[in-house]
Amino acid sequence: MIFGTGIFALSNVFSAESLPSEENTFEKIEKSLSENMPFREELSGLMDTIRYVSGVRHFGNIYVGSEGSLLLDIEKPTSRIFSAAKNYILGFAEKNQIKPYFMLIPTASVILQQEIDNFTGKDIYNQRNMINNMYSEFEGKVRTTDIYQTLYDHRDEYIYYHTENLPTSLGGYYIYGELCNRLGIEQNTMDSFSVAYAAHGFYGSLATDFLRSYASSDFVSLYEYTESENIVFEHRKNDGSKRLSESIFVQNENLFENKTDMIFGGISPVMDITVSESFGERSSLLVFGDETAKSWLPFLISNYDRITFVELNLASENLLSEIVLEDYDQVLFAYSTSAFVSGIDFEKLEFIA
Repeated sequence: MIFGTGIFALSNVFSAESLPSEENTFEKIEKSLSENMPFREELSGLMDTIRYVSGVRHFGNIYVGSEGSLLLDIEKPTSRIFSAAKNYILGFAEKNQIKPYFMLIPTASVILQQEIDNFTGKDIYNQRNMINNMYSEFEGKVRTTDIYQTLYDHRDEYIYYHTENLPTSLGGYYIYGELCNRLGIEQNTMDSFSVAYAAHGFYGSLATDFLRSYASSDFVSLYEYTESENIVFEHRKNDGSKRLSESIFVQNENLFENKTDMIFGGISPVMDITVSESFGERSSLLVFGDETAKSWLPFLISNYDRITFVELNLASENLLSEIVLEDYDQVLFAYSTSAFVSGIDFEKLEFIA
């Protein structure tokens, strides 16, 4: 049956109406299978296996790295997304007479390119140029934080999850170090944090049934500042409800499909973290960001009395209107390049009081 259906697929590929020169032959076969064939999922998986054995390491927008990483490529941002982000953030800075900080975090696909051969990786989007172009637009008006080189220097370490499009906690520590330099705060050394390895051997959202066979599993590490400070952690929801906790970690992996959500219990529209016992004079920070904050934000808590995190794509107008900018000493915009090119609702900044 498989032989017969394969012949049927090949006949579609090589028909007069659809010549191989128009498109990659393997992709043509997969398309034919998906559109016309019974058992198409099984047959599509078979075709992926054949492609892998033949040396293909690019499946859709995911590259399979030589060290077991699944590297998600990103698309080039449209000029509309680029311009809108620039205009809204510059407008925010001018309106509030505050010079915010801005950081773009490159994804694993560009930092770990050593795991991909030059021919396969030649089409990966050049995030370095995008980051530099964005930073040049902010010159003199927004303080930018360049972490590309730091992450690249540590590329041989476990700084990105193999099967999630996120930095690990170790990667987050290196990001935290660069943020400390830019924000003018003292970086706490790694031995200032206790570490718990909370989830082992899991596969994230990038690991499809087929790709899992060629990917390395992941683990989640939780870094907590060892000084005895009392933390009040508050999740705020759009319906007005709040959830309080005395820890930023939920050490029960069975509660989460995405094991990285053990950090913070997942990202809420607004998260407010207050340290009730301070060691020396510190300040408050307002952060606009995305899921990458699960990697670096836990470290920053050791340097501030209060941090409020806002996910603009999730937060409602009413929830944002409760945030008073004058309550904060510093403002940080921090996004992965992946989230940035997908589009952030920066227009919601106008609702901040």
